[in-house]
Formats: sequence, structure tokens, C-alpha cells
Amino acid sequence: MRAIILTGGKGTRLRPYTENRPKGLLQLSRYSILEVIIRRLRGAGFSHITLCVSHLADQIRAEFGDGEPLGVRIDYSTDPRPLGTAAPLARVAEWHGPALVMNGDVLTALDFAELYRTHKDSGGVLTVASFRRPLPIGFGVLDVRDGAVAGIWEKPTLRLDISAGIYVADPAVLEAIVPGKAIDMPDLVGSMIESGRRVQVYSFTDRWHDIGTPERYEEAKRCFAADPDLYLRNGGAPARHGTGIRPDEPGAPVLLLQSGTASREANGSVTNDDPATDELTDQIAQDMGTVLECLPPAPADDFFLLGGDSLRAVDLIARLTERFEPADAEAADRLHADLLLAVFEDASPAALAGVVRSHRTTSRTGGR
Repeated sequence: MRAIILTGGKGTRLRPYTENRPKGLLQLSRYSILEVIIRRLRGAGFSHITLCVSHLADQIRAEFGDGEPLGVRIDYSTDPRPLGTAAPLARVAEWHGPALVMNGDVLTALDFAELYRTHKDSGGVLTVASFRRPLPIGFGVLDVRDGAVAGIWEKPTLRLDISAGIYVADPAVLEAIVPGKAIDMPDLVGSMIESGRRVQVYSFTDRWHDIGTPERYEEAKRCFAADPDLYLRNGGAPARHGTGIRPDEPGAPVLLLQSGTASREANGSVTNDDPATDELTDQIAQDMGTVLECLPPAPADDFFLLGGDSLRAVDLIARLTERFEPADAEAADRLHADLLLAVFEDASPAALAGVVRSHRTTSRTGGR
């Protein structure tokens, strides 16, 4: 199987880390980002890897050579003048079948082999890996129809399907790339859709980090150090994956507005696809995101797997104790102690919300 890694960018947003080295060679523990990706690809059965290089390309060539020490064949496609993330694909040699195409600054536990198999079975020319990400909205959201308010969701959480920077593409996509003309991957996806080509979506919920800023890089380092094997070894099937769609097809994915135990789809219908999500859980997730310097995690996400440590856990518990303002000092001490014990057993927003909820119930009944 063939993989193509796009790693020619200057990494401007990652400065000062990228002043004198390409972002793909930044370290995650004792491995570079690119080596982690290559090792995971090898474990998924990819034997031929093309690195699309440009900025500081000599450093990358010197690091990986022909790939023999890593047990893969590595060759290079050099773009002398950067023209966007998709343009280097036109220079890839010996590309005759489906290839996994991905950005070189992504850390993920996605099952590459399953993604590749799903694409081959789909009959499409392009598959886009999609990661579900929560986005809390700190305001009331109105459902306005014909000049009237049909509904309101107080501080909902949007569940957004975002492009993970990972694709599987057939060589047919090259028809949309004009040599010498700038084009990015989103433009390539749009061009395929406009031409009536089938674009598949593959949704996943495995760990995923976009290492695009110093803050995200530090977060990725923490998560990798906590469980290197999760990212180095290609694992089993993902939690779920989707089907191929075009935007005008029936059944295309819709944006979900989450509030309480129900979610409301864009057409106004209500579903219960995430019963663990409520306002209390969302508040805790927001504090957890603040402490970890990342977006608020999903209800079942584990604080420590996201890069948390004991010091950050103490900070989180202090924030939560202050946020929920127990009636008196004794109650505050009990809540602080209960949360501190609980966080080392189940450090998810949903579990910690259960502790707060239980504490409130006990306080109202006058018990411990």
C-alpha cells in the first residue's frame, strides 16, 4: 500500500520551534513527528511512502534516506516553489492506485488500514477522514422560522465534523491540479464535488492532534508521552465510520445542537444520541479544556489521556470547587475532597459531573 505525506510547509505558526528545522522533525519524546507517522503507517501495512518536501527538504532527506532502517521504501517529491498543500501531488511519481494522503503535522490513533480498506470498497475517488469535535457556545441559540422564535437552546454544544488532514485519493484527483497553479486540499475536495465525483467521508473518534501551534505541539507531546504505543502501533477498527456523501444527497450529515440530554438537528427534530451531555458536564469540560489548554473534551474523554497530570488535576479540582460554590466552607472542603478522590478513578467530565450532582443532592438532604 502507498502513502503520501505532505510535509513541505514552513511551519510559520510553530515558531520559534521551526526557526531552523522543518516541523515534521520536531520531537515527540525520542521520535520525530514524521517518524511516528511512518512507524504507524508501516504497522498498518503501508510499504511505500512518498514524502512531499520543500522547506528545509535536505534535513528530512538526511533523516530518513530511503527508509530502509524503518522497514519501508521512502522516496521524495520536491516542490521548488510552494503552491499549496495539494499542488505537490502532481509531482508524485509512480502513482497508479489509491494512496493514503496526509499532512505531516498530525498525531493520531486513527486506524489507517481500515480507512484505506473503506475507501477501496466505496468506489469513490477521494475519502476525507472526519473527526467529531465539540464546540461549546456560551450563548442562547434561537431557532428562528418565519420571523418567529420556534425554539431556544441555552448554551448548546455544537458537534462539528472537521477535516482531519487525512485522505485516501485515487490518481484521478490529479485532473483537478494544474501544474504551476496554487491549490490546497480543501480546493481539491471542492473541485471533486463540483465535477460530480463521489467524495467519501470516514468519521472517527480516535485520538487526533493537529500540531499547528506551540500550544498544540506541547499538548501533543504530553499525550504521546502518556501512551506512545497508542500512536505508534496501528490498532483495531475505529469507534465508528461513515458513508460516502455529496452535499446534495439525502442523508448528508447535519450539524447537531446539543442541550441537556437531547440534541436538536438542523431540521428541528430532537434525538438522544449523547445522554451524557448536559449543562453541568459542559461546564466541567470547559474548565478541563482551560487547564489543558485545548478545546473542551467530550463527556467521556479522560483528563489524563488528554495530557493531564497530578498538578493540573489539583488545579482543575480547585476551579471546579470555586465554580460550583458550596453553601459553606465545610461543604466546600467535602466537595474538594470528593472530586480529588474521584479524578484519579474516572477523570472524564461526565464522571466528575456525577460527583458534583451527588454532592448537591447530599447537601439538600442534610447528609454527608
